[in-house]
Amino acid sequence: MTSSVVVLFLIGAVVLLAVGQTDAIECYVCGLSFACNDNPDLAHTDVTTLTGCQSCSKIKINRFVTRECLLTAHAESCSEIDLLSTHTCYCSTNLCNSASHVTVSMAIALVLAFVAMLFRF
Repeated sequence: MTSSVVVLFLIGAVVLLAVGQTDAIECYVCGLSFACNDNPDLAHTDVTTLTGCQSCSKIKINRFVTRECLLTAHAESCSEIDLLSTHTCYCSTNLCNSASHVTVSMAIALVLAFVAMLFRF
């Protein structure tokens, strides 16, 4: 693979990441209840869904979990602060904040694959 093709792939991947998703998504919403913990009881009345979100979040502080609908778009990511035992994840697909671990988007996976190819050659 020539270097110009690799550069073209990387530019395309960056453009895909830069284009924000304009469609509203649906997120799980709950907080500080047993039904909202790492293995949420999605049928429980304490767990609801909201539409019109730009991104979803899951925040875990120690063993307490909240899931939210955000009106602003966030990059798909997770971060952890060990000192405070805080784990925060953002995602941007329908009901993506349901699991104990928010998955990486396909666009990020493609970028990582292209970078891996770049260093392989």
